[in-house]
Amino acid sequence: MSNLIDSGWAAWLPFELIEALDARSGRSADRRAFRERLERGPSEADQERWERFRLVCPSRIDLPADARGLTSADAEALLDQLGLLDAEPEPVELVLTLDNEDVRELERIRSSRDLGAIAETPAGLPSLDARFGGGKVGRNDPCPCGSGKKYKRCHGS
Repeated sequence: MSNLIDSGWAAWLPFELIEALDARSGRSADRRAFRERLERGPSEADQERWERFRLVCPSRIDLPADARGLTSADAEALLDQLGLLDAEPEPVELVLTLDNEDVRELERIRSSRDLGAIAETPAGLPSLDARFGGGKVGRNDPCPCGSGKKYKRCHGS
């Protein structure tokens, strides 16, 4: 499983293929869970993940349209084509192509996050330079940060 995470496939791989990879570990409980998943068929969440995987799956791999009818041999063949059965799996290389509308939407989202420089403090807010609590803190007073420690043990050093 660590190879799967190291290669970057963990976030994209459908649950059917993750369980197929676990079933290869040789534990009978994993093999049984994988067989049961294949017999049960994909849930709605499984279908959504399969669709996401189809977006990032390399074009050299002949991926079925959905997980219905997937056999253990098919799952193992897909894992082999992805290179995940090797000792060192190949890393995920994700390239997205965006059309004009997608680019504009992405720029709109990015620009809404950019706050820019704030010119002046809004009215009614105290200055960041102001000291609260009035005056200097003594060494043995509680620290104004709220930690509950003495000032000399917290921020006074």
